[in-house]
Amino acid sequence: MAEKISSLNYQLDFEKSLDALDDIQMLSEFSISPLVSNAYFYLSEMKRKADNLANGKIPNSSAVAGVLDEKITMIMSEFFGNKARFKSYNLFKSSDGLDLKKWNLVFETIPEILSVVTLFNYHGNVDIRFDESRLIVSGLILEDGNMEVNRKLIYVITRRLLRAKVLLTFNLEKTARTGLFKLDLKADLSHDESLSYRVLFKVNTTEQYLVGFSNIFYRYRSNLDYIMLLDSHNVVEINNDLSIKHYVGLPDLTRIESANKEILHFPFIFRPLSIILPMKGNLVTEAFSRSLDDENKRKQDVSKFFRTIDFFSLFNL
Repeated sequence: MAEKISSLNYQLDFEKSLDALDDIQMLSEFSISPLVSNAYFYLSEMKRKADNLANGKIPNSSAVAGVLDEKITMIMSEFFGNKARFKSYNLFKSSDGLDLKKWNLVFETIPEILSVVTLFNYHGNVDIRFDESRLIVSGLILEDGNMEVNRKLIYVITRRLLRAKVLLTFNLEKTARTGLFKLDLKADLSHDESLSYRVLFKVNTTEQYLVGFSNIFYRYRSNLDYIMLLDSHNVVEINNDLSIKHYVGLPDLTRIESANKEILHFPFIFRPLSIILPMKGNLVTEAFSRSLDDENKRKQDVSKFFRTIDFFSLFNL
C-alpha cells in the first residue's frame, strides 16, 4: 500500500512538472517567471523520490526523457519559428546524455539564454546545437546600433547564469559585408559536481595545496600566443600562495614562464576574462562539491589539503 501511495505521489509530481513546462512553452517572449522555478522544483522532487527507490532506478526513465526531449523541441520550434525574428532555423539535438539533474538545469536557464538571443538582429538562417554540455546558437547578425544599449542587460543575465554554474560566452567574426557579423552564442552546461580540474599550488617547500576548480576550466585552456592577439581585457592571476592579482591586459610573461603556467580564456560578451594559474592542472574524478571537513580530509597531511574553489564566484565581470 505504501509503495502504491509513493508511486501515485511520484506520478503527481511528474504531471505537475509537465504542466509547468507547458506554461513555459506558451510564454511567447520567454520572460523570467516563477513558472520556471516551479518546473525546477517538481522535477527535483521527482528525482529525489526516484533515488529513494530500492532499485535506485527511475521507473519509465526512457519515457520521461522522451517527454522532456519533446518539450525542448517544442520550445525551440516556437521560439525560432517566429518569422518576424528568424528567416529559418536548423535544430541539431542530441539529448541522450542528459539526466534529470541536467534537464532541470536546462529548463531553469533556457528563458535567460533565449532572452539574450532576442537582443540580436539575426539575418538569414540560424543553427541551434543542443546536447548535454552546451546550447549554441549560430547565425549572421546585423549591427543595428543596439548592442551597446543591451550591454547592461546581457551583463545581468550572464551573472544570473553564473550562479547556476552556466557560462554564457560568444565568438564574433567579421564577414566580407560591412555591418554583418557571424555570431556563435554558447551556453556551457558542462559543469559536473563529480569532477574537478585539480591544480597543485606550492606555497613553499613544506606547504602545498591541491585545489579543485570546476571541470569547465579544462575546456577553456589557451596559450600565450592566442591571448596576446586579443584586445585589452580583464586578467586574473592566482599565485602559488592563493593570492589574487587583477590586471587589464596580460602581465609581462616570458615564453618559458607561460609554458609552466596554465592560461585560460573565457570569451564573455563585452567583458572577456583570462585566468592565469601557477601550474597546469588535470581533470580528475574528484568531487567538486565535497566537504572540506569530511573524515578523510582530517586524516590527510595538513600540507596537502584538497580544497575546492567556486570559481563562478571569482568572476568579477
